[in-house]
Amino acid sequence: MTLHIHYDHQCGGCGAFYIPYEEVICPNCGLKEEERFDFIPQAVDSLLFNLHRYGSFYPPAWAVTSLADHILRILFVVFEGFRQSGESDFPAYIHQLLEGGDWGDQFYLKAHISGIAIRVKEEIDKLGEFFDIKAEEE
Repeated sequence: MTLHIHYDHQCGGCGAFYIPYEEVICPNCGLKEEERFDFIPQAVDSLLFNLHRYGSFYPPAWAVTSLADHILRILFVVFEGFRQSGESDFPAYIHQLLEGGDWGDQFYLKAHISGIAIRVKEEIDKLGEFFDIKAEEE
């Protein structure tokens, strides 16, 4: 059992898949749509649920059923990799990790997911949990 986020969105201008959270514009064409989705707190909840329940940001089983679940899966990899890496520069770690991905015609998602990861990390840091848990592991 883990926390899924069932949400799909395509830009009304160019058809790109992305999550219109906070004030984010379409990462492909720059259109600012009215629709907003409260993704960041839900992603924080999912990541922390996994960490507290399974001892890892990455759950033991995961099925991708939506765009949000797909992005969550990438966040699981990013956060668990960072937690185990001993690195201290989160943005540099994300850049390096995502640089090696095969983005195909969705290259715009690299920067979009990086921005999501940074916002999620900021929210986890506010809770004071990430480095406390990381320190316990070392």
